[in-house]
Amino acid sequence: MSLETIDGARVATRDLKPFVEAVFRAAGADAASAEAVSTAVVDASSRAFDTHGVRLVPFYMRGLEGGRINRAPRLTVERKAPAVLHIDADDGFGHLASYRAIAEASKVAAETGVAVATVGRSSHHGATGCYTRLAALDGFAALGMTHADSAVIPFGGTSAFFGTNPISFAVPAPGEDPLLLDMATSAIPFNRVELRRATGTPLPPEIAVDRTGAFTTDANAAVAVGPVGGATFGYKGSGLAAMVDLLCSAFTGMGHGRTLSAFGGPDWSKPIPIGHFFVVLSPALFQTLSAFDARIGSFLADLRAQPAKGDMAVQAPGDLEKAEAKRRVSTGVPIDRVTWAAFEGYAERLGVPLPPRLA
Repeated sequence: MSLETIDGARVATRDLKPFVEAVFRAAGADAASAEAVSTAVVDASSRAFDTHGVRLVPFYMRGLEGGRINRAPRLTVERKAPAVLHIDADDGFGHLASYRAIAEASKVAAETGVAVATVGRSSHHGATGCYTRLAALDGFAALGMTHADSAVIPFGGTSAFFGTNPISFAVPAPGEDPLLLDMATSAIPFNRVELRRATGTPLPPEIAVDRTGAFTTDANAAVAVGPVGGATFGYKGSGLAAMVDLLCSAFTGMGHGRTLSAFGGPDWSKPIPIGHFFVVLSPALFQTLSAFDARIGSFLADLRAQPAKGDMAVQAPGDLEKAEAKRRVSTGVPIDRVTWAAFEGYAERLGVPLPPRLA
């Protein structure tokens, strides 16, 4: 596996976040919303989750300025049972509601050992791993999921039914950043198709389909992607996508993915309410922390020591991105040319100075 090659500008994280936050504030988002969105997208980009990083700023800006996103939401939290919470996002940014869900669920999990937090009337929240990782940095293990509009064909189908419906899992790892799984239940997230359009890079075979339902490697011709498992074993990905869709719809009161309006427009004026589903666990209430850490450390060491093919290495979930995150501390966050051009437009239109480029 390799990371996407992004040819464009490079900007230090310390300069990028203030710029993104200022853009959202200038466009009318309240302080809490702008802080949450900028934190999430820059966090994702700094850790090499580029498909869900700062390249999504134009997408979120269209929703904010078009009226789809509530600029000043009033989130409400309801504790439905000792270990069950529900957050009403009030049609605001999903990032704000998801950070709140993790914070509230972590408080409850510290008491009960486990907490489930559902989020309703929300919106796209970027990389789900931003929220599970935050819980793990605070000593908790966490699962996170979200559903989306139709962009994935079901196994055996020819047209989109599921969203990319990601799953994330994070757990503290002794002496290093948390172990983090953050994956779409589709072969690739549709945002990767859009990133390939921006970088002019073809898609791998049997990943995406065109309007006829035939597989295509042309990112510009792709209208949907296939499930994890591909053309032969895609029933596995379809099954996982169904699970995520139900947890994020039936458990939150939202419609399933096929019923949602298209995230990409053309109507940017009406909310598209979606759900998120989080589970937070306190390891200290299952095992002693010393025993828990020893188990995690032993697992990771054993996994990474396994024989590998050729010049490859056996890696734990998130290892590739961890290594790239360390490099980006000095090299900066890469920003593709299409996104950088959008940033230049915001700087001129909204009077927000562009961040300095490292390259």
